[in-house]
Amino acid sequence: MKKILERRETGVFLILAILCFMLSIISPAFLSYTNIKNVLVNNVPLGIMAGGMTFVLITAGIDTSVASQMMFSATWISIFVTKSPLANPVTVLLLAAVIGLCTGAVNGFLISKFSIAPIIVTLGTASIYRGIILVYTNGTWIMNLPDWFTNLCRTWNMIPLPVVYTILIFVISAYILKRTYFGRSVYAIGGNRNAAKYAGVNIGKTIFLTYTYCGLMCGIAGLVIDSILGNCQPSGSTGWEMNAIAAAVIGGTNILGGSGTMAGTAIGVVMMGVIENGLVVAHIPTYYQKLVYGLIILVTVTFDVIRKNFADSRKQTIEMD
Repeated sequence: MKKILERRETGVFLILAILCFMLSIISPAFLSYTNIKNVLVNNVPLGIMAGGMTFVLITAGIDTSVASQMMFSATWISIFVTKSPLANPVTVLLLAAVIGLCTGAVNGFLISKFSIAPIIVTLGTASIYRGIILVYTNGTWIMNLPDWFTNLCRTWNMIPLPVVYTILIFVISAYILKRTYFGRSVYAIGGNRNAAKYAGVNIGKTIFLTYTYCGLMCGIAGLVIDSILGNCQPSGSTGWEMNAIAAAVIGGTNILGGSGTMAGTAIGVVMMGVIENGLVVAHIPTYYQKLVYGLIILVTVTFDVIRKNFADSRKQTIEMD
């Protein structure tokens, strides 16, 4: 019990519970089935992206191209399902996976092979991915996606399928992080890259696979957002990369690397959805969202740095004694 209470995720979950309680007082409709479903479903694409971002942040990296990767996948999927006779649930899922793996692999290759700073690489690829789809579509929305496709993310017996998919993805990702050699290598690199190298971790391969996996999550997020909305806006999701980072950081992922969990990121995503919904409930203009998210990131990162410095100083004091 003591370990559970000391976990960062527990504190965030308690804050989330208090926030939900306060919003339910302001508006009793907040805890209605319809509102809760909308909060969860609307944040599914962000949640899947944030799951991939968690892997990247744990390695002390960053990926500012996740939103562009998602829309790159979403655009080609929407074109495929409206024009190709081969389109069906299986081929669409395969296409999303292949597109995501390819865009993520480009990032991973450039970062691991040439040791270019992740933020430089992903800023560049973000513009490239976004530019390709805007040039091809001329920024035109792709509308009227077929019913069989939008039914992939329908509500079945009051259970929203997108939420089910997200839970499954998070469970698999959590298993990878905690139970596989790749996952342990991700933590090792973020904790101490030099120590990980001396321990036999293949730094380049792990970094490559990390960004590739993040790309895979973005590809799937592109499929899901198309199916939820029933259309595709190639210029959409601008700024979502910061939301993905914020969700992971709010959930306890250290932006300096070395720590983070999928459970924490899931709580962070819900927290952001509740904040967004709460601003609407409280009749606060939605453009305050950016201000709130920015403050949350700044405060959380500052707290992590202070906590890390305090822990390091205590460790040095104990060693001297």
